[in-house]
Amino acid sequence: MFTLIQLPYTQESLEPVICQETIAFHHGKHLQTYVDNLNKLIQGTEYDKMSLEQIVCNAQGGIFNNAISRNLRQ
Repeated sequence: MFTLIQLPYTQESLEPVICQETIAFHHGKHLQTYVDNLNKLIQGTEYDKMSLEQIVCNAQGGIFNNAISRNLRQ
């Protein structure tokens, strides 16, 4: 099962260039959806036991699209 990576900085540390709300939305909601979708799509498939790198190299369609988020960790 994959999880969303933790940011190496606080959500407010990029202000005023990027506001805290933008970081929270894109990382906490948008990217979390990629993680959740990938976990649902691979459940019970051949990809279930693969590393993220193996999934990206072998998958197509929705599984591939959600796996390339680059914000995942095992």
